[in-house]
Amino acid sequence: MKRKERRCDNCRTALALRRYCRACSLKASALYKRNERQQAKARGESYWLDWWTKVYGTAALLNRREYQRRYMRAYRQRKRKRREGMAA
Repeated sequence: MKRKERRCDNCRTALALRRYCRACSLKASALYKRNERQQAKARGESYWLDWWTKVYGTAALLNRREYQRRYMRAYRQRKRKRREGMAA
């Protein structure tokens, strides 16, 4: 019985025994989750809202917005420090 040759679902270059080649199989979970997020976003669903609602109840949207503000503020600070470190 001949096995059907298949390309990796991620890189499309390497041969894969199952869904991903050996190199991509290490990050298969992250690739799968990214694909799920993209599909949910395309459908217009707030894929993150279920978890936040379970944890925070009715205040989920407010807490999510606050979290995003803090995260982006810290991200911009890290980026600024990195830029300043390179310029020095």
